[in-house]
Amino acid sequence: MTQSRHVPVMLQRCLDMLAPALERPGAVVVDCTLGLGGHSEALLSRFPEARLVALDRDKEALRLSGERLAPFGDRATLVHAVYDELPDVLDRLDLPRVQGVLFDLGVSSMQLDEADRGFAYAQDAPLDMRMDQTTGISAAEVLNTYPAGELVRILRAYGEEKQAKRIVSAVVRERDKEPFSNSARLVELIRDSLPQAAKRTGGNPAKRTFQA
Repeated sequence: MTQSRHVPVMLQRCLDMLAPALERPGAVVVDCTLGLGGHSEALLSRFPEARLVALDRDKEALRLSGERLAPFGDRATLVHAVYDELPDVLDRLDLPRVQGVLFDLGVSSMQLDEADRGFAYAQDAPLDMRMDQTTGISAAEVLNTYPAGELVRILRAYGEEKQAKRIVSAVVRERDKEPFSNSARLVELIRDSLPQAAKRTGGNPAKRTFQA
């Protein structure tokens, strides 16, 4: 994985909106979704008197962004945490107030680019899909153990998949023969289980399932 792939989203707009708060001496800014550190690097460069606190639940992202932000020394504090833990993080750092907070929500480019994470349906990979690979259960465990009704609910609620019942019926039938472990098998199953009309709606037939 190379950091050059990472292009921060709406970077200039973010910098301009945060400028009034971060141009003052001693300002503290929090990047709640550090990822590969593109936004954080730009913030530290643009506001040389600001301190950064950056959070990410992905340890590999923290490692890579730590290398990227190393030139800024102790101006950057990187924390393994999710953004809803922010109040606790600030308490531990003895920071009662911050002047700016940035959220860039969703799956990061790194997670999509790394085949072994299993987020992308275009390449075969282990069915993991965890933002933090040290906690929680993998997508394979969900597919292989959740009741059919719960799988249908997930696909409908989070993927807006109209063919959820058809897909889940195929998943349950196939997992009884052999548990799911890789994304290519799931993609093939989805493609084979959908009616032709559903396949003509555009894009990969598995996109809504992987979105969920």
